[in-house]
Amino acid sequence: MLKNKITSFVNFWNFPFGNVATASFIVAAVSGILLALPYDIKNPYESISAFLLNNPAAVFFRNVHYWSAQIFLVFTVLHIIDHLRRKTEYKVRDGVWFRLTISILITFFVMLSGFILKGDADAQQAYNIFNSLIKEIPLIGNSIAFTLLGREGDYQIIYVNHIATATIILTIIIIEHSKIIWPKISVFVYSLIFSAVLGYIFSPMLHDGLHRHFHTLQIKRAEVVNPVIIIL
Repeated sequence: MLKNKITSFVNFWNFPFGNVATASFIVAAVSGILLALPYDIKNPYESISAFLLNNPAAVFFRNVHYWSAQIFLVFTVLHIIDHLRRKTEYKVRDGVWFRLTISILITFFVMLSGFILKGDADAQQAYNIFNSLIKEIPLIGNSIAFTLLGREGDYQIIYVNHIATATIILTIIIIEHSKIIWPKISVFVYSLIFSAVLGYIFSPMLHDGLHRHFHTLQIKRAEVVNPVIIIL
């Protein structure tokens, strides 16, 4: 019994974490491009609220985008742990290792900037906290905060950094590290199906204490359009 458990644990670390992370990144990038069509950068909260009520296709792509990004983050962390466990980091050149380290920070920035781009009350609070922390950096804090996040209430810079700057940098680093442009087809298909199933069942909603009545309408509308489980 104990031997079987040990064998299962060892087999777990043979899972293609890197391939799943790459496949999920592609799903997130493509779904993000499709999601950009109904998204209004000048009124993010209103535009997301509108398609949550009236555009089931946009809701589905938003859900897929959300879950594929979560999967990408989880399997990226597992991939890093696996590398450290195998001590393969010593085989990576210093320049590549430095870029991989930077990619971890970029990954978390992509996740956080995507959260901020919701434009709701939680997003505003996250923006204020992140912005304040960056500004605490001596001498260059204000410049870095503006470069990454832009002005408060203006989502233009953070939007460009989210969909273009950070995504392109991550793509280059992933290709350099994995030496592949596309993951295994089977892994990509499974990742896509898993993201799609999660996106169909679970739907992350907007959070804003000033619009509780509107959220009730969102939930009722979502229940009619699609029998999903609402994540509040």
